Amino acid sequence: MRCQGRWRRSTLVPVNDRDEELRGLDAVLRELRPARFGLYGPLVRERFLGGLPTDVTPTGYRVLRFVEASSPPGPAVSDIAALLLTDRARAVRVVDRLTAAGLVTRVRDTVDRRIRRVELTDAGRRHVALAAERRTRLLGEAIVDWPDEDLARLTEFLKRLNASVARHLPVSGVSGAFSASDVSGLSDVSDGR
Repeated sequence: MRCQGRWRRSTLVPVNDRDEELRGLDAVLRELRPARFGLYGPLVRERFLGGLPTDVTPTGYRVLRFVEASSPPGPAVSDIAALLLTDRARAVRVVDRLTAAGLVTRVRDTVDRRIRRVELTDAGRRHVALAAERRTRLLGEAIVDWPDEDLARLTEFLKRLNASVARHLPVSGVSGAFSASDVSGLSDVSDGR
């Protein structure tokens, strides 16, 4: 452990090599947002959301992916609100738009009839599959020059990171079908869509 001139609350705090590595990881994670924007930014979003109805926003697409991953049974609206880090009323509006587009439907829970679950329609499943295929193709274009081994290692490391974050920093109020990756890239949530 080495001691650097970093002051925290009037106390010299020793900084070890792991702290330096963690700061480096934090910097890389902050840089992922611009990379995600480059990959999923407005022009690219148009390319991979192109097969979805025009009134499906990126937030709506996130909800469709979440519903697909959660089923069966589908999530309750409160689960969707937790995904979006918003209130139930906002989640209801998103689900209403997806319902009007014919991509999801609400069904009563078989155990607790007070709960309404959100499930994909056949059209919703087709659209999610099409958008996922496009997203995968765009990601492939972005890393076309990477060796397969690097891609496999990155994928494994990100899975481990997601699992660790989910285990040690859980998001309260979210069911077990929710993962740390579901909260990534939430910049589109606050855009009023």
